[in-house]
Amino acid sequence: MCYTIEINLTREQLEKRFKASLGKHLPYRKQQRVSAFSLPECPVICSDESDSIKLYAWGLIPFWAKDAKTADKIRMRTFNARAETIAEKASYKHAIRTKKCLVLTNGFYEWQTMEKIKRPYYINVKDSEAFALAGIYDSWTDRETGEVVNTFSVITTRANPLMEKIHNVKKRMPVILNEEIEKIWIDPDLSLNKTLSYLKPYDEKLMNAEEVDRNLFRKNQDISENTLF
Repeated sequence: MCYTIEINLTREQLEKRFKASLGKHLPYRKQQRVSAFSLPECPVICSDESDSIKLYAWGLIPFWAKDAKTADKIRMRTFNARAETIAEKASYKHAIRTKKCLVLTNGFYEWQTMEKIKRPYYINVKDSEAFALAGIYDSWTDRETGEVVNTFSVITTRANPLMEKIHNVKKRMPVILNEEIEKIWIDPDLSLNKTLSYLKPYDEKLMNAEEVDRNLFRKNQDISENTLF
């Protein structure tokens, strides 16, 4: 699974790395240990505007959600979308065809369970200041207020050998996209079959992983190890 990421990147770093513009009016700030359960706004690049970085909220609300109560209930279950069923599930099957996005980050966290003790690990991509996770997005309109809410979900797949050792209970990992695939991923004309072919584990040889202090998470009230993993 993937419920905690790092966005410890400046505006300039994001724009240079992903060759896209982050609007000066957007309230962007660097963030460490960003928990999906706090419903944060994160930087994404969407298929409808590939040269712009936007801030969308984590937890996908499909366009068809009938009211705010339904939307709130759904989004707490859509932080991650499983690659194996993404083309079939009601919340994702429309978005995976036409509304793909890059979720911009410089790392993510997973927990290893050893004799009922959970140990946090920070994982990133070698020799890379930032990288993109495969995501999908959607826009939902609250019929009562007229507010448009833009949200996203991170796609996960089976763990590679490195991640199997870390995320050793559910054995999942987010889909990390090779840099040369990023713009292809958000091409709205990309076929579904080709899209699904990119949803595979990243090469473990290109990844770093290190155990970090559990106290980092105790200080962050947005994160509960019992809830997240």
